[in-house]
Amino acid sequence: MTVRIKFFAHFRELFGGKDKELPLAPGATVKDILDVLCDTAERRRIVFDGELKPHVVVMKNGSSILSLKGLATALDAGDTLAIFPMLGGG
Repeated sequence: MTVRIKFFAHFRELFGGKDKELPLAPGATVKDILDVLCDTAERRRIVFDGELKPHVVVMKNGSSILSLKGLATALDAGDTLAIFPMLGGG
């Protein structure tokens, strides 16, 4: 199955583009895709090293994974993940 990943803000630079598609085995989870994506020391330091960094937001098809099953959220063919830094304002 194939999942589309969209990167926002400085994550575009970190991951080398604004989006990519990755093939995954059926039954894959958000954790599985982050394990594949965070394949360098810098990516692990900034985004994911087994746990999602607190300043990172991941959404599956427009819903925060925190409102789903977190890193255990299952992925289906054609899903879109959005990965972006938490934004603050005042």
